[in-house]
Amino acid sequence: MPAYASETVPDCDSLNIMLMSMKDGLDVNANWKVASSVPNRSKTVSMGDLNKDADPSFSISCPGFSVTYDGKALKMKADSYKGITDHLYKQLNRGVDLYNYRWYTDPKVRTDFKVDKYSFDLERLLLTDGYVKIPEGSRLGSKQSFIPNSAVIAYRINGSELKPLMQNRGVNSYSSDFKAAKTIDIYHKNPDMINRGFGIQRLFIDKEKGVLEIYKSYDFPSK
Repeated sequence: MPAYASETVPDCDSLNIMLMSMKDGLDVNANWKVASSVPNRSKTVSMGDLNKDADPSFSISCPGFSVTYDGKALKMKADSYKGITDHLYKQLNRGVDLYNYRWYTDPKVRTDFKVDKYSFDLERLLLTDGYVKIPEGSRLGSKQSFIPNSAVIAYRINGSELKPLMQNRGVNSYSSDFKAAKTIDIYHKNPDMINRGFGIQRLFIDKEKGVLEIYKSYDFPSK
């Protein structure tokens, strides 16, 4: 079993879990508000990867919600799946990058910053380009030209057989499966992550029991 930091009880009303793609990897952070010495103001307390000089692991418990993180896997449990997504920090959406590569067209002068990525929207349960849904039942377009043929996303519904979601630069239909499912287990591999970029390799969702697990590293199943 992983050794988590001692359990923390935060301000549960303001608690959010942030999944932030940085230059070299996915940062997982827990943030909440506490009273400040300045009247009528608050300050933010953070735990996780943001604190580069400290152990990133944390264990947090709130009424109806708990979360643990050991630097490699994030595990969240709530009374419902919506109880989990409500605690996820929202920018444009509540998603996590399956793959993210950040680069400059001219690294010497660090100009023209670019990001190649594809993501999974944890609220709508959709594969996206980070912003909008990537169409089902079609080939990847020019915007996803950076995705190699060997990148694969596969999934299991309710513990059943493994199905391809993305393979050979094609995206199969999946959203009807996800809507009807009790549990969704998603596996991802992209050989580019060995040399450039980063991502996550497994997502597990139990909509009935209110569970979300995110693994930065995980062996892709053979079947």
